[in-house]
Amino acid sequence: WVSGALGESALPDGWYMTIYAPPKPTAKPPFAGWCETFPVKLTMDEQNIVTKVELGGEEPEMVQLWEGGPYWATRNIGAEKPEDSGYYFWWGDTVGYKWENEQWVASDGSVTGFSFDSDSTLTHGKDVDTLQSEGWITADGVLAPEHDAAQAHWGDGWRMPTKDELSALNRNCDWTWTTMNGVNGYIVRGKGDYISASIFLPASGHGLGTSLKSAGSRGDDWSSVPNSDDSNAWAFIFNSDSHGAYDFSYDYGRSVRPVQDAK
Repeated sequence: WVSGALGESALPDGWYMTIYAPPKPTAKPPFAGWCETFPVKLTMDEQNIVTKVELGGEEPEMVQLWEGGPYWATRNIGAEKPEDSGYYFWWGDTVGYKWENEQWVASDGSVTGFSFDSDSTLTHGKDVDTLQSEGWITADGVLAPEHDAAQAHWGDGWRMPTKDELSALNRNCDWTWTTMNGVNGYIVRGKGDYISASIFLPASGHGLGTSLKSAGSRGDDWSSVPNSDDSNAWAFIFNSDSHGAYDFSYDYGRSVRPVQDAK
């Protein structure tokens, strides 16, 4: 079902598509059903006949926070607003899961009651050599495009940040713990010529097993880079007292804040 209002022949926003999957209580495991509405772009011909439907009614906004640095998205993957948590991913996952009705639900509705653990994490226990031989990472040591959540969901040059970019974000910006529309997190603001540019990083917590942990007090955002010394990957972790890059098991569910290369 697509809804909206007729206008010009190319309609960049104002249209929405609803996808519904009915419950299947006899399935094993039972499927509770799924319904989600997405913004879409419609392109019409001169007779107002739809010729193209594209997901994503609005392009994600982005800002550059220091000279030569990447452009940072102003919201997480799966988030509608800067303060929304969006989807959570195990490292290398491109599906993403949202916390809904006290359980993890796949972004495409294919799974309910998901658990962030070693059994469901396909990268679990793999060292860098194995990740590269199996195609999870490139020769440059970052997640391959088909395993990069930002590229999978947003395309068009978006990607997950590297460890170095997260460290530069930590070093080159001013960090202010605050509350935005009832959500705790950091305003991360550029310095000098970039003082007018900022992003908000919500304290979204992380997925562990079938639970959501530390939401409201801690933020967890994946990088695209594994730690070459062990079978972990680098993530950016923050709370009201500290913020920095640390390595953790691939099994945790974490947010993704995409970047684009400097123009």
